Amino acid sequence: MTCIIGLQEDGIAYIGADSASASSWETRSSAIQKVFRCGEYIIGYTTSFRMGQILQHNINYPVCDEPTEEFMVKEFVEIVRKGLKDFGYAHIESNEESSGQFIVGVKGKIFEIGSDYQVGHSLDGILSVGIGYPFALGAMKSLQFMNPMDRIMKSLEVAEYFSGSVKSPFTILNTK
Repeated sequence: MTCIIGLQEDGIAYIGADSASASSWETRSSAIQKVFRCGEYIIGYTTSFRMGQILQHNINYPVCDEPTEEFMVKEFVEIVRKGLKDFGYAHIESNEESSGQFIVGVKGKIFEIGSDYQVGHSLDGILSVGIGYPFALGAMKSLQFMNPMDRIMKSLEVAEYFSGSVKSPFTILNTK
């Protein structure tokens, strides 16, 4: 379920999210937003509303002087791992810890945090997670001459059109 899109352009990070809530054969629009602001960060998540609630309400994020891969790996992810573990969300199986996927925007840059806590950063400044991600990425590339907010909105609409697990309304935040 879901589609989260991240874009960095002209020193601003954008994250857009759908509202799908799926269980078994049912997909509905949830009132719980999958993208939110925490201080200087914007975060858009997939996988679990519980994980998103912990990310939004239970973690004190580090101050970010410079959003580099090293900072995200050494400081940001370690605080997130501890928070998800402390609040009962991190999964441990075969001695491997995992959680869910989300996109983080800070100081004009976007990063993908994988379910194994890997930090991803794209050369083209576009990231997407969730079941609608391939549709969103294709639309984001083809709409590259639109302004960022319209580009993300149209890409979410394309993902919704092609995936029964992506639903409006859509929410878009930026670091501006």
